[in-house]
Formats: sequence, C-alpha cells, structure tokens
Amino acid sequence: MRRVAVFLLVLAAGCTFDASGLGETPQTGAGAGPTTTTGSTTEPGPLTDTGPGPATTSDETVGVSGSESMTDGTGGPGGDPTSMPSLTTTGEPETTTQPMTSTTMPDMTTGCPLVMAYKDFDNDNYGDPNMPMLVCEGEQGWVPDNTDCNDMAAYSHPGIIEMCDTLDNDCDGMFDEYDAEQNSESCAGCRFVVREDSLYYFCTNSLEWEQAEKFCVGHGLHLAKDDGGAEHDFLVQEIGDTGLWWLGGNDLMTEGTFKWVSDGVNVAGDGWGNNQPDDQEWLVWEEADCMVLVDNNGVGGYFGEKGKWADSMCDGGLKFICEGPLP
Repeated sequence: MRRVAVFLLVLAAGCTFDASGLGETPQTGAGAGPTTTTGSTTEPGPLTDTGPGPATTSDETVGVSGSESMTDGTGGPGGDPTSMPSLTTTGEPETTTQPMTSTTMPDMTTGCPLVMAYKDFDNDNYGDPNMPMLVCEGEQGWVPDNTDCNDMAAYSHPGIIEMCDTLDNDCDGMFDEYDAEQNSESCAGCRFVVREDSLYYFCTNSLEWEQAEKFCVGHGLHLAKDDGGAEHDFLVQEIGDTGLWWLGGNDLMTEGTFKWVSDGVNVAGDGWGNNQPDDQEWLVWEEADCMVLVDNNGVGGYFGEKGKWADSMCDGGLKFICEGPLP
C-alpha cells in the first residue's frame, strides 16, 4: 500500500516517463496489467478505470491490475460490478412418496368379465355369504358358492360329514350331533343310542332342566318323552344305577298339569312313583315342576321309587336324556 501511495503522488505532480526510450512498447488498452521494474527504476503502466481488483506486488513491482473484473454471468468483462452470478443448487431434488393403495374391485380397463363371488378364506370352495363382491371371473380366493357357515374352518361346509370337534361341520346349525358314518357312538359327554326309528342322547354332563332342553334342541332333539311300556324299560335299562335323569315333562305352564315339551301332550300312564307328583323335593314350600326318571336303585328322597317318574326342582343340575327322530 505504501508503494501505491507513492505512485499516486508522482502522478499528481505531473511527472511523465516515456517507456519507449528504453525500447519497451507502451501498454495501452483497458486490460493492461502491471508494469515490471528492473533495479530501482519504477515504470508505471497506463491507468485503467476497470474497478477495484486484487493487486499483486512483489518487492520490485508496483502497479494496478485491471485484468480481473466482475462479470455479468457470461464470463466476459464489462459486466455490472454490482451483479452477482446466479446460484445453482446441486442437492438432491425433494421427493414425496405417496402410500400405495389397493382395492379388490377389478380394473374396469382390463375388460375381464365381472361375476358376483364370495370371499373364501379357508379355500374349501364355499364362500362367506356376508362378503359378496363383483370380481373378475376365476379370481383367486373368490367363489360363486355362498353357503359356508364358517369360512375360517376348512372342515366346516355343506356336504361334509359331522365330526366330534365342537364345529358345525355340515352347516346344519347343530354341533357335534350324531352321524351314522363319522360320529355314531358318543361326543361332548353324550352317548348315542339308536332304537327303532328314534335317536337318544344319554348325557352325563349335569345341567338345569331348561339348559338341558336347550342343549337337546341344539342337536335337533328334545328332552325325552317316555311313552311307557317297552320304551320305559329301555330307558331304565340304559341309565342303570346312576341316579336321577331329566325327562321332558313339566307343569311350568299350569300347576299340577304335566305336559311333554316335545309335543305338548299331557303326561299320562302309570309311570309315576308313589305320591308323585307332589310338587316338592324335600320341603313343603319347594316347587318341584320338572320331571325326572329315577334309576333302578332309587336315590335320595325317592327310595322305593325305582325306575319311576318323580317331580323335582327345575334348577337342579342333573344328567338328562334327549330324544328325536333318527336323521
């Protein structure tokens, strides 16, 4: 900076120097660079007003460089010194990913024939009636049949043989019922016995009378109707010496008038034990409205009533006999 200040003072004093006398060509033009001195003599170059720029000096060099200037963005000189080149962003472009969506409705542009079908989750070729959909014909997982009663179990659909597995295998609304081919002996605590054209369940799981009747109905049966005679003997023989079993008679509708729940017919015959029915079980204020069959030995308060009918309180848990037509 001190050298530049000296140079400016010399110019102000009006001093000139002809460089041609030394055999050098004077530098002219806007782009003239700094002059070079030899020894102690300093030769300034012509001044150019090209705007400020970095000046490069050494111990033997004093001058102003006009070769560096602001550009107009095109790389050439003479641009507006106040203008700046445009900024360029080279980062990765911002992207937004939308979630993929899917639908079971067929693409209408495919031209496939649409048919009404039903979802078949368990792949047993029987669909859920509660899940209909128009789909392309032959669409995987969809079938035209809508008669499956349990689409989460492949062993549950129309036409299959009933098994003892807590499922309604054949979709008839009943569970673990008798089947002559697959389920003909016992299931769910009940022993199956066929007599003539009738089917009997001898069930050892203890239930109240109404619960026992509901169980029988759930298997297409009712609590047994004892018609007396050979049927009565059959029932007594089957229960053996195992206590009290619910039958299908009660007087819940009209006190003292027992009817069979299966057909509403009045209970008749000589099947009652001594002083039965007496509308009590142990105490006089008890209401015994449901009918039991006493085993061959007689039990509890029914001594001497072997193989006879008696009335009992309906809320007691007893074994029971179901009866119905042979399917």
